[in-house]
Parts: sequence; C-alpha cells; structure tokens
Amino acid sequence: MSEQNFPEWQQLLELPLTKTTRLGHVQYFHFGRAHVTNSSGLILDVGAWTLEVSCFWQVEEGGKATIDYQEAQVPRDTQALSDPNFDPMVPGANLRDRKLQDLVRRPAEELQVWQIQASPEGEVRIALSRGVLLHIEPAQGVLGEELFWRLFSNVNQGQSVGVGPAGIIRT
Repeated sequence: MSEQNFPEWQQLLELPLTKTTRLGHVQYFHFGRAHVTNSSGLILDVGAWTLEVSCFWQVEEGGKATIDYQEAQVPRDTQALSDPNFDPMVPGANLRDRKLQDLVRRPAEELQVWQIQASPEGEVRIALSRGVLLHIEPAQGVLGEELFWRLFSNVNQGQSVGVGPAGIIRT
C-alpha cells in the first residue's frame, strides 16, 4: 500500500483519536480536536480531521479483531435478556458503540496515529499507539453506494479525499 496516493493522510500523524460517532451504519472516527459552529449557532466538539467509513472495518489489538462494524446489530449489554425495543440505529445502544467508547476513554495515554497505509482501491491501515490498528477493507463489504470512506478537515474547508467504486475522489 502506498501513502503517495493520499498525502492528506499525513495530516493525521501524531494526532489522537479523540472520539467516535455514528449515523446509522456509517462510522466516524475523529482525530485531533476542533470546535465548529453549525448553522444553528451550536458549538460542536469534533475532530480536526474526521474519517467517515461506510464499508467493512475493524479494530485490532494484539493481532486479534476486537471491534468491527457488524457489532452494531448486537445490543450494548449482551448479557441482558432480549429487548424487543432494541434499535441498533440509536447511538450508544449497541455493542459497537460501547466498545468504541471504551477504547477511546481508556485511562492510559491517548491513542495517537503512528502510521498510515492506504491503497488506491480504498484499503487503509491506521496504526495507533497501544498496539491498536484500524483496518478498513472495502473488498470485504460495502454499506454505502457512493464512497467506501472519506477523510475531511473540520478546520480547513475544501480538504477532503475519499475512495468509492469510481476510485479516488477529492474536493
């Protein structure tokens, strides 16, 4: 995999993974910190850079998958009795959301980006501190139609790159 196709990834080096959010099945990974005011005047706490992922992804620790996108279909508390009201689309309601929150909030040092590898086909490996790896693999399954993933700046308008079925897309 070559970093030459995506110089934008270099902006993430040494930034911490500060939070994760989700809209439906699309997962957002926020790197660094920024405060953005939306059109309603609300100040949002977001990453300086955000990675939007709408394809297969997983987090690996110690060479084993510990979190993956499919866990959105599992209730947050897997020990509880089956809840007929479980809605996997509600943020925080599923196992994936809980595991990602736990990962980011662990009391050890922040998870910082150490290395990134990306292919023109959209496969991405982001090596973080503490031996954590975020692996994005569009070839394993795609949730969206337009883009597999998109990396964009919340600080500087117009800095965005993504990969979809049509290839690399920059704005």
